[in-house]
Amino acid sequence: MAARGPKPGSWKMRPLPASSPVFAKGATTRYTLGVPTMPKHLGKSARVVWKRITAEMVAAGTVTHADRDILAAFCVAVADLEALSARIDADGLMIEVPALDRNSRPTGEKVLKVHPAVKWRSDLMNKVKQLASELGLTPAARSRVETVSEAASKPVNKVTALRDRIQAARAEDAARRVGS
Repeated sequence: MAARGPKPGSWKMRPLPASSPVFAKGATTRYTLGVPTMPKHLGKSARVVWKRITAEMVAAGTVTHADRDILAAFCVAVADLEALSARIDADGLMIEVPALDRNSRPTGEKVLKVHPAVKWRSDLMNKVKQLASELGLTPAARSRVETVSEAASKPVNKVTALRDRIQAARAEDAARRVGS
């Protein structure tokens, strides 16, 4: 009877060929860095969000042309969230609706119910949070995102990184011996 699961070693990724653009001299990302063009379908408030967010992402060095569509979705979601929040602020969290009897006829009284936009706002907040995390705009996501300058300064090869750490430790040990 054969063993279950994939064949040993079949899960490993093949190494990239040396001719890959990833190994090009000084290349740190596969995507073109810079601000993508703003989509024409964005509304007025989404355009304001686009300009604000892209300015921050450019300063952080994390925006590429490939981010255009997810960035547009984020801007639309934030603009919708702002509009919905303004509507809830104007109407209040609770709204008065006519009371109905068991036959669905109005009784002439009014009852308070939670504004229906509150649930929509909650859904939009979750969507904004998810998209912000994808773009590296949340505090937790920023701790995981590498900017281009950080990626360029890190050693690419794990062996050379280990060698550098060993040499630094030896130099530190030699300096302690000379000092004592």
